[in-house]
Amino acid sequence: MPRLKMSALSRDLLLRGVWDALGTPECFVTGGYVRDRLLGRPTVDLDLVLPGTLEKARGPARRLAARLDGSAHLLGRDDKRVWRIETPALKVELWPLGDLDLERDIHRRDFTVNAVMWRLPDGPLIDQVGGAPDLRAGTLRAIRKKNLQDDPVRLLRAARFLAQFPGFKIDERTAAWIRSLAPRVRRAPPERLGQEFLKLVTLANRRRGFEAMLDLGILRHTVRPAAAFDRPWISANLDAVSRLRHDAHPLRTALSEAGDAAALAFLLKASGSPHPDAVAPFAWPRTLRINAAQAARNLDAALSAVDGSPAERRALIHRAGTAFPATITLAAAVEPDHEWERWWRQWREHGAELIEPAPLLAGEEIAALLGLPPGPALGRAVAALTDAQVRNEVRTRGGAVRWLRAWFEENTPRLWKN
Repeated sequence: MPRLKMSALSRDLLLRGVWDALGTPECFVTGGYVRDRLLGRPTVDLDLVLPGTLEKARGPARRLAARLDGSAHLLGRDDKRVWRIETPALKVELWPLGDLDLERDIHRRDFTVNAVMWRLPDGPLIDQVGGAPDLRAGTLRAIRKKNLQDDPVRLLRAARFLAQFPGFKIDERTAAWIRSLAPRVRRAPPERLGQEFLKLVTLANRRRGFEAMLDLGILRHTVRPAAAFDRPWISANLDAVSRLRHDAHPLRTALSEAGDAAALAFLLKASGSPHPDAVAPFAWPRTLRINAAQAARNLDAALSAVDGSPAERRALIHRAGTAFPATITLAAAVEPDHEWERWWRQWREHGAELIEPAPLLAGEEIAALLGLPPGPALGRAVAALTDAQVRNEVRTRGGAVRWLRAWFEENTPRLWKN
């Protein structure tokens, strides 16, 4: 059981400096900062609770922002609006209590370990829900079922906390509540779910998070439609999540280039490999979203092509495009016992020219040669020639003309189909 470091709060110079900068109001620090400092963990997220209204908190927020060389802005809606201040080294949120008193604020939070408060600057520690004993015991316990019901994102957060804190276990009653509420995840704002996934995949023990989502019945409801969820696949391939670390992956440089896209692709593969547009509500950065979705969709082809011909590997690099590092990273994690290094060298040496090969014939030339007007049929002809060029089946303009004529004759009956 972890030993709580009570002195970490009483001797915290950052907290004292923040309190001074606010103008020394009545103020409490809570949430992850208190939890992590008591556990002796580093943290850069600071949640502050101030009695009074949002307007009353404006002055302290602006004073702190000026001291931190940042700016204070409002975040959230209605009665959940807060002041946020962000700097490269610290993120601070000031929560006005409004009509709530401290006790009601504590009892509306998610888990006991996140509901412990420290009164600035010198304490005391305020613990009305048993958060400190749960920290000592390594127990994740929800304060009330209704708190989880009111904010379904907290269901996913439970799995993330289990991955974030080695040795912690979830309270049995809390686990039962989460299982019963799991379908409510569909009602959660997708952009907040997306942020939880981003936090989860950056954790070293992300595998435990995926296992917890499976065990608690959450994962099938996070990507729509839930019917596409492939539990047997993800259960059989959880070892791949453990390999998506630099000390365990067979292609470390590929993993570095892929970033978080490979781990997110694992999630999307288990959810039916949705189109990138279907994942847009998660509000991931556009490049990350596209690479993750494309890697999930290309995974089976990559597993098939790795032991195939060089032409197959070149063709897949072309189809995957800039998502190829995420594709090969995920594929090598799923089935590491292949010659992935050879394919990765091919990408490093020829990736750019395979993604966008210099055309042997312009689109207008292809249209004139085959008598095709602009439209889908011409697009298919251009794509077919590009694929043949990538595969090294065609290398010259003359060869391209001959190849296209033969291809057109063979494919004319199907060419006009949508």
